Amino acid sequence: MSAPAADPVLARLVAVEASIRAGDLAAAGAALGTVLAIAPNDVRAALVEAVFARASQDSHREISALRRAVALTPRWPVPRLELGKALARADEQDAAAAAVDKAVELAPDDLGVLEAAVAVANQAGNYASAERYLRAALALQPGNRQITRALAVCCFGGARYAEAELLYRQLFDADDRDAQALAGLGECLVQLRRRDEAVVSLERALALQPDDASIRFNLAIARGETPATQPNEMTEALFDGYSMRFDRHLVGELKYRVPKRVAELVRERHPDLRIDVLDLGCGTGLTGVYLGGVKGSLVGVDLSAGMLERAQRHAIYTRLVHDDLRAELRRSAAASYDCVIANDVFVYVGDIAQIVADCFRVLRRGGMLIFSCETADDGEHDFVLRQSKRYAHSRAYLERLCSTADGARVAFENLDLRQENQVAIPGFIGVAQRR
Repeated sequence: MSAPAADPVLARLVAVEASIRAGDLAAAGAALGTVLAIAPNDVRAALVEAVFARASQDSHREISALRRAVALTPRWPVPRLELGKALARADEQDAAAAAVDKAVELAPDDLGVLEAAVAVANQAGNYASAERYLRAALALQPGNRQITRALAVCCFGGARYAEAELLYRQLFDADDRDAQALAGLGECLVQLRRRDEAVVSLERALALQPDDASIRFNLAIARGETPATQPNEMTEALFDGYSMRFDRHLVGELKYRVPKRVAELVRERHPDLRIDVLDLGCGTGLTGVYLGGVKGSLVGVDLSAGMLERAQRHAIYTRLVHDDLRAELRRSAAASYDCVIANDVFVYVGDIAQIVADCFRVLRRGGMLIFSCETADDGEHDFVLRQSKRYAHSRAYLERLCSTADGARVAFENLDLRQENQVAIPGFIGVAQRR
């Protein structure tokens, strides 16, 4: 009996993948071109081409290759799932949702397919679809704690706090030492305004995980206290999960106007853009995009690696720093910037006294500190923590901080920062000039 014939296409594709893993994209591209010439209709070649395109940061080619793979094997869910992931990374969320929906339709009982579909839906902020996939997965594996926990998180993200509460209670009933179930339950109870119950749950969670800053933060809220700042890990997790859809969602759907207006204010003062700028909490780089070509340095700082990866694509920033803004301010030399920008940053920090002082320290004479805040009435407090877990600040507080730091006066411009549940969030942009 003769041995089975070797598969020359497979052997070539294995070599291509090895070159990609080794980082030799030139060799991978040349070898892949040969394979595509001899086997243009081989779905395996299309899938490897997609891997090569992603490694080359060519999203257009990646999506094109995956669409070809789908056309070649329309009943195979894997290419559709990979297409959905690629479309989501390219911020084509509607098309991504359609691709993974079809994959689930083709393999409704495949947990791997459902898991990938949940990831794409969550990335798009499509909690309804994510919940549908998770419930299908839970029907296949009733009582699965990982799926139950993911479903609870999904319901919480969709503001379905009562349903999330029931799911967290199921997790706790099965294991009364599940700190994350207790923490999630506590957060639900805070949102449901049952604070006494929330305190009990969060205190038990903190006893199990005493070093968890997020639990400590939520416990303070349940007790009616106002923490000085949101923990870095909470902010980082929020924006890492938000990074893929940030621009489309915040600017397109929530009408986020601050970066564009701040860029206009900078250009009014420095039309030639011969300045050095520090962009605190730069996110995906929207302010840099609106500013355009700064002739000096443009340094962006953010806690979220996901946000910085998006900012890097604009090729506008001279340096991007993955760190806490306070650390970068401490590292920066005195009088090293003409402009410090803090768009939508102070909303995650309540007590900003030291940050403002450090901003003035790194500014040159005549330099500008430009920031945005949600509005707290001057009759409330210096800062308050809203139900959204974002801080609002009073103008009187900002005026006092800038005056203390440098004797600077602040010019305020009122505007609605964004929309939330179809309601405008009132805020202001402040501009203070170093003397």
